[in-house]
Amino acid sequence: MGQMSITEIEASLQNWDLLTKLPPKMGNFDLLPGTGIKGQILNIASYEYAPSHCRLDLTYTSETFDYVPVKTVGLHVFRDERLFCRDRDKFAAQLLDNLPRLIGDIDRSQPHSMDWEARDLGFEKWDYWRSLPKRVGDFELYITPDNPLAYLNGSYIFLDYTDFKRGNQIYFAYNVFRNELFAEKKHEHFPLTTNVFDVPKQVKDGHKLAALSELLERHLQTTMEDLEKSKI
Repeated sequence: MGQMSITEIEASLQNWDLLTKLPPKMGNFDLLPGTGIKGQILNIASYEYAPSHCRLDLTYTSETFDYVPVKTVGLHVFRDERLFCRDRDKFAAQLLDNLPRLIGDIDRSQPHSMDWEARDLGFEKWDYWRSLPKRVGDFELYITPDNPLAYLNGSYIFLDYTDFKRGNQIYFAYNVFRNELFAEKKHEHFPLTTNVFDVPKQVKDGHKLAALSELLERHLQTTMEDLEKSKI
């Protein structure tokens, strides 16, 4: 038997008992019906808490023939690679077992922390971020170091200013594998790189955040102003 097409998989959803087993509510998150096929993606169902800009989509992609959960936190959209699965029944079993964790990962009302690899940087003692404004124009301080977001490939987002209306963003992350602080931007949802916040590699771990504080003091305001004015 060959691989089912994405349209055949969509048609078969009405007989999939997973959809009857999904709880209608998980904490603040409400279960929503799937939105169908868009390109190579079939949206099967979602959990969403709109006030916090957070969402978990249960999807099938015809690009790799996988069922996979997709997390959305603010403007950050990323797949949970631990639950990629081509077998529908296996995916359903894994999903039901892991659903509380998946929701917990994106629930901004729950506390989160970085792995032990980040301890030498001293995030818990870094108080500079507390002096940052909660709003700059249409940007709001969305993610802070006391509740970081576990992101992709060993990175944790610990600071995020987002203009949700326009899709503009500047965020800061720490990668535990590379022992590196870095920043990235989005302009109207389009990702952009920046090096103005790069902390020199020779700076010792215990001084990296102090060096970043100086860079934030010099460049954060103008970076957001430039994004707002489309000067990128």
